[in-house]
Amino acid sequence: MKAYPSSKLVLLAVTFMFCPSFAYADAAAWDARFIDPHPLPDDLKLPLPCGGAMVFRPVDVPDGKGILDDVDMTIGRPDTQEGYNQYTLRTHLAAAFPVQGHPELHRYYIGKYDVTVNQYAALNGSCPAPSRAGQKPQTGISWDEANAYAAGLTTWLLENRAPLPVAGGGKGFLRLPVDEEWSYAARGGMRVQASEFEAPLWPMPDGGPAAYIAAGPDIGEMQAVGQMKPNPLGLYDMLGNAGQMMLDPYRLNRVGRLQGKVGGLLIRGGDFHANPDELTTNVRAERPPYNEKTGKPMRDPAIGFRLVIGASALGSLKETEDAEKDFKTLLNEAQATPGDAWAALRALKAEAGSDPAMAGKLSRIETALTTDARARIDADKQVLGAQLQALAVLANAVWEINHVIDTITQAKMKLVNLTPQQAQKIEIHLAERQKSLSAAIESYLGLLGAAASSPAIKELDGIAAAGQDMLRSQNEDYLLGMQDLSQKNLEILHAGKKVTAQDILEEVKNIPAQ
Repeated sequence: MKAYPSSKLVLLAVTFMFCPSFAYADAAAWDARFIDPHPLPDDLKLPLPCGGAMVFRPVDVPDGKGILDDVDMTIGRPDTQEGYNQYTLRTHLAAAFPVQGHPELHRYYIGKYDVTVNQYAALNGSCPAPSRAGQKPQTGISWDEANAYAAGLTTWLLENRAPLPVAGGGKGFLRLPVDEEWSYAARGGMRVQASEFEAPLWPMPDGGPAAYIAAGPDIGEMQAVGQMKPNPLGLYDMLGNAGQMMLDPYRLNRVGRLQGKVGGLLIRGGDFHANPDELTTNVRAERPPYNEKTGKPMRDPAIGFRLVIGASALGSLKETEDAEKDFKTLLNEAQATPGDAWAALRALKAEAGSDPAMAGKLSRIETALTTDARARIDADKQVLGAQLQALAVLANAVWEINHVIDTITQAKMKLVNLTPQQAQKIEIHLAERQKSLSAAIESYLGLLGAAASSPAIKELDGIAAAGQDMLRSQNEDYLLGMQDLSQKNLEILHAGKKVTAQDILEEVKNIPAQ
């Protein structure tokens, strides 16, 4: 497989800057099978030189309305086997591009497939015809060459005014994914339940891992992209086939956080050589960026890449002003947290006067307290979101149990020739169901009271909007009415009014079946 030297690829990228019409309008379009073997309505397709194209999938992130908002997520595995590499890690993610009609959501785009040999060659200036053999992932290139390809393609797209997504008034650009973006997308993002997101593999209902992961002796070699089944986001070959280079370097896990030493290349997803039983979304590997024997950049025939579309964190003056405003709001909110520690700190600062050494120490303490308070506030929001989801599930349980009771009662009224024993069995069954109904309502009321006292209750509207997006993404629209009811009950309770068991039962009964 031919690998283009980094200098040559950069030179070609520069060439495209001065040839903006190169092979865009004039070249014959590639056959669809060389672009996207499995098209979906919400795919984003960007053109390539020579009549080609590259397809991306949208990845929605419930990161909130504020420019400094993000979503908390846990990746890694909870057991300690290879813990230095794969142990549980709490991290955060936000995305740049808005989602129309959903201000609480943002999205990024990630390649639906690995970059193929055909797509890589489209940027080399000679316009070779695409081929079936060229549908394999482009491997055997260095990290620098992958980045140069992303830079060259971005330049070509901008020069040709291609429909790149826009954030904050500026167009997006292509790059390698960072670890958090890859992990979130590989696990299924908003398309899976929380328990499924934290599992080693995304749900694989149709054939199990053998149908989704291109690895092991049965595979034997690199295969064309898109041969296996996709993950819940519609991404192909996230595990197996070709390893995928990340933008960020490899780092060790220091029991729940990244260790400070910065290492070599970070590779995710494994490749076709791997034992498929050992491939999970937790698998991470380090590779040296240079070959010590040759002195040249490392080029591994089993490692390729896919691209993401990102954007600048601050794409306009308004976003810069919003960031300054939001930071002050978050800081003030954290420092307004009541407590003895804050009172003691203020007293010490007053006593310190103009002593610079003491002022420096107290400033560091203040920073630590502020950071800790901000983390608690964010955790409170996450807990309230989970409570709202649980309330929706409990409300649905109330509806289902009550529906069973009504069905049995109506059926009993139509049965006129029941024996005493049959009638007694029905009554016993109804009594058991009634007991279950009362227990479900009491559980709902208990959780409702706990959630209504949450410090994050003032953020309920945004939390509820994110919850609705999550339910729709997971095809659980039947719970939307239950969540709306639960949000209303939380607002009633928080306002100092009462919500009774009878209120809950009557309101739940009025929600139509989905």
